[in-house]
Amino acid sequence: ARMALLEKWGYPIVAFTGMPDGKSQHRCPTAITIDDGWYSTWSEMLPILEKHNYPATIYLTTYYCLNQAPVIDVVLTYCFSVLNTRERRTLHLPEYGFGPVSIDSDETSSKALATIRDICASLEDDSARQRLVKAVCEEAGVDHAELMAGRWFHIMNPEEVKDAARRGVTFEPHTQHHRITHQGQDSLADEIAINREYIQKLTGNTGKHFCYPSGRFTSSLWPVLERCQIDSATTTEIGLVDEKTPPYAMPRILDGQYVSELEFEAEMSGFLELTRMVRRVGKKQS
Repeated sequence: ARMALLEKWGYPIVAFTGMPDGKSQHRCPTAITIDDGWYSTWSEMLPILEKHNYPATIYLTTYYCLNQAPVIDVVLTYCFSVLNTRERRTLHLPEYGFGPVSIDSDETSSKALATIRDICASLEDDSARQRLVKAVCEEAGVDHAELMAGRWFHIMNPEEVKDAARRGVTFEPHTQHHRITHQGQDSLADEIAINREYIQKLTGNTGKHFCYPSGRFTSSLWPVLERCQIDSATTTEIGLVDEKTPPYAMPRILDGQYVSELEFEAEMSGFLELTRMVRRVGKKQS
């Protein structure tokens, strides 16, 4: 539906090349960027992009691409989102020393999820963590076999990445493990290096444009990106890009199932960006 609207409204969809240089022949040039590289991006979105002849860039995280399993943190979050707390008041995983723990409110449910994440992080390897995920699915009433068969929370596999690249999708770095620190230490440079290596092997692209995992960033990371020869870095901050935008702090228009068509149109037209500018000026004056 969104792609059809972009075509209807006449926005020129262009390949993402980083920061604009002011020389575009188009008004309102629009680039489509997609995070992570989910299986459904390949199975569902790619055919729609092809239908409209739209180029797109995927910021690919590679660990779960190479190690085909559901992304643990996303599955755990999903399990807690579908828990019926009116019917299920506690959660109990005795084999992991967890519970029974109350989940009768948003606050207690959030605490339980945080504890399970901590337990998961403490396990010895990914196989053990996936067994915990299966146990949580069973407790939450989620069909783990269906989840696996449908690849609900899988990243596309290497062959699908290669196929998407052949069909015109550009792949750029998004870190190996979807993180910029590990055990309290900065790991951004290593994460980018490993991520780029696999992207180049799969697609031939060296990767010059980066996307911060979950949008988390500070300007202290910019020297690292410069040393890694990254040309641009995309955030999850909302806004439009122009020649004055810092190249390592590029905002985007974030779209999703909870964004109404009216809000989407207001973002694309620049109306909401104008209101944000007015608010910023008002705050400075006050």
